[in-house]
Amino acid sequence: MKKIIKIAHLYYDLLNLYGESGNIKALKRFIERQNVECEIHFLTLGDKIDFEKYDLYYMGQGSEEAQVMVLNELMPHVKEIKSAIEVGKMFLTTGNSMELFGMRIRVKEGKPIPCLKIFSFNSNEAGHRLVSDLFYDFDELPVGKGSKVLSFKNCKCNIMNNENERPFKYSDNIHYKHFFGVMSVGPLLIRNPYFTDYLLEELFDSLGYDYEAHTDSIEYKAYHEFVKNMITNRKLD
Repeated sequence: MKKIIKIAHLYYDLLNLYGESGNIKALKRFIERQNVECEIHFLTLGDKIDFEKYDLYYMGQGSEEAQVMVLNELMPHVKEIKSAIEVGKMFLTTGNSMELFGMRIRVKEGKPIPCLKIFSFNSNEAGHRLVSDLFYDFDELPVGKGSKVLSFKNCKCNIMNNENERPFKYSDNIHYKHFFGVMSVGPLLIRNPYFTDYLLEELFDSLGYDYEAHTDSIEYKAYHEFVKNMITNRKLD
């Protein structure tokens, strides 16, 4: 039987502020290394989204205006989204797109923005834009084998009252079943091949497919070099 992974890249034209399309390219590359076909569907405002059809749903970072537009599109589909998450469909949301799945976004001026209310956290707008490199552990990966996640944050909000499972050593990230919300912009998966392997191993297992990491490829070498430089620079500080 032909093996295939179907990915929905949601609002690819609105939620791609810092080149998040690189994450889709990484997923496709890693999947095809397994001799599995990767079928990507690019969906945006006005398109019908079937939350039963795809194996993985991806959303990236967008402007605050784009957030509201996407939120309005998703509001009628809360029940379907909840059901998809509960049955184990995989969701990867990066940057501020993960904020849409919480209770509300509290802004400095004006009324709070009600969100999808799938998870219990709130997003609170800070007094300034939060821009920084992040370097933290992901507990699901063995220490010393790519357990550190390299990330970059550029957003206005902090995640508050996050009561969901958090194997990340960083409070702005969430993980529930196969839903992953990572407050990171740019090509997170290209920079973190071990984390990408973890996601795809989980996905492949749910579909009854075998998965084998190709740790001799260039992404892993680049990752280890970057981690080494990060650790050295921190010691110098």
